[in-house]
Amino acid sequence: MRVGLIGLGNVAESHLIAYQTLPNIDIVGAAEPREDRRMAIAGQYGIDVFETAASLLSEARPDIACILTPARSHRALTEQCAAAGVHVLCEKPMAVSLEDAHAMNRACEAAGTAFFYGSSYRFLPAVVEARELIATGAIGEVRLMLESVIGGQGVKAFAALPPEHYPEAGPGGGGYGLVDHGIHLIDVLPWLCGSQITMAFGRGDRTGQAAQPEFALLQLDSGALGVLVYDGSTWPMELGWEGAYSSAKEWAEHRGWIGDVGKWEQSPGSIRAYGSEGSLRIQYYVNKLYLSDKNGTREIPVSSPTTPWHFGRQLEAFTECLEAGTPPQISSADGIRALAVLHALYTSAASGTWQRIAPGADIKLRSIRSL
Repeated sequence: MRVGLIGLGNVAESHLIAYQTLPNIDIVGAAEPREDRRMAIAGQYGIDVFETAASLLSEARPDIACILTPARSHRALTEQCAAAGVHVLCEKPMAVSLEDAHAMNRACEAAGTAFFYGSSYRFLPAVVEARELIATGAIGEVRLMLESVIGGQGVKAFAALPPEHYPEAGPGGGGYGLVDHGIHLIDVLPWLCGSQITMAFGRGDRTGQAAQPEFALLQLDSGALGVLVYDGSTWPMELGWEGAYSSAKEWAEHRGWIGDVGKWEQSPGSIRAYGSEGSLRIQYYVNKLYLSDKNGTREIPVSSPTTPWHFGRQLEAFTECLEAGTPPQISSADGIRALAVLHALYTSAASGTWQRIAPGADIKLRSIRSL
C-alpha cells in the first residue's frame, strides 16, 4: 500500500525507520512546512517531500496518510484526507477537544475512509505478552494497575509543550505528563484487562500555567483501579542500581528511536499490574516483563524487536484490516473514549468530584467548552 506521512517532527523518523522494513509498504512521500527538516529527511531517507499536506495528497496519492503532527491540527488534516479518499492513521491524542474528535469520525464515515487511532503502546511486545498472560489468568483478577513517571531537573528547567501542541490555558503539560503520555495509559490499562473505565478523578497541567504533580484515578467496570502519577518538574529518586539494561533502540538527538542496542536505563517506563494471584511488571520500552506469584519472581521472555518497530506492526495491523475489509483494530471510538476520560479528569479537578464515563463508544460531548 502507498503510505504518506504528514508531519516530520521527532517521532516521524521512528515511523519512517519502521515503515521502510515493511515489504508491503511503499512510502510515497512526506509533508512538512519546515524546509530544513523536509530536506534533511529527503536526503537521509530518499523519499519525496512536500511542503503541504494538500500537495502530498494530490501529487503522491497515498492510500494511507499517517498524521504525526501536534494534536490541535488533527481535525483539519483528517478532514482533508477524508475528502481526498485517503485512509487515516492518526497519532495520539486523537484531538484536543471531543468536538473535534467527533467531527473527524464523521468526516471519515461520510467519505467511506477508515480511521485507525495510533495507540502504539498496544504493539509493544512486553505489553502484548502481558495482556496474553492476564487473559490466561496468570495473575488472577486484576486489582490495581499503576504507572508513575517522576523526574526532571526542577521547576525552573521544566519545559512544557508549547501552544502549537495544546492551546493556551487548556489541558497540556510536558511530554511525559498526563495529556501527552498518560493518554497512552488511559487506553492501554483497560485493554490489558478487558475492562472499561467507568469513573475518573484527577488533576492535570494546563498550557502556560505552572507545572504541578499530575494524577489520575481510574475506576474500571471490573472493580480494578488504575493509578497514574506524573511530575516532570522535580528530580528523580531512583538509585544507581535501580533500572534495566535496555534491549530496545535509543532515543537520540531528539530524532527518534535510533542507535545501537545496549544502554542502562535508570528509570525505564513501566506498568505494574497487581492481581489476586500474582503481579506483573511491564517495562515497555526496554522490552522486559516480570511475573511474581507463589512460585517466586522471574523474567518472562518477550519477543523482539521493540521500539521503533512497534510503529511498523501498528501500520501492518491497519493494512491487514483494509485488505480484509474489516474495521480498524483500534478505531476512532477508542480515541474518543480515551479523550473523554482525559477531559473528565480535568472536569473532576474543577468540580472536586468523580466523573462518570459514558458506556460504550457513544461518548457524548460534555463540558468540553468550559475546559
